[in-house]
Order: sequence, then C-alpha cells, then structure tokens
Amino acid sequence: MAPNLSAIDETRLESWACDKAQEIMLREGFRLIRSARNGSNIEIRETSLMMARAIAASLVEASSAGRPAGE
Repeated sequence: MAPNLSAIDETRLESWACDKAQEIMLREGFRLIRSARNGSNIEIRETSLMMARAIAASLVEASSAGRPAGE
C-alpha cells in the first residue's frame, strides 16, 4: 500500500480489490472453464489471456486510484 493512504482509504481500496477479483473470477473464470471443456488449445490460451488482461487492467486501475491527484 502507498504510504500516503489513510486507513480508511486502504480499507476502501482493499474492499474494491476483493470485489473486483470476485467479478473477474466469475466472468473470466467461467469463460475459461467453458473453453477448457469445449475448446481447442488455442481457445483455452486466448481465454487465459483475456483473464490475464482483466487482472492487469484492474491492477492499473487500483494503482491509479491509490495515487493522490497530480502524481
């Protein structure tokens, strides 16, 4: 956590991160399960990359939310 975040901000960010992780796992995890059952190796790889992109995007979003304005 960034040293300039208050305890309340840290709690909000932590709660947001848990909600976001659950959203990603429900959406992208379900897609990955379906492709693993029915898809080719290429489809499984593409679905895995979609999940990785969703995780990376949420990390970027969390990082920018944790910075004070002007940084």
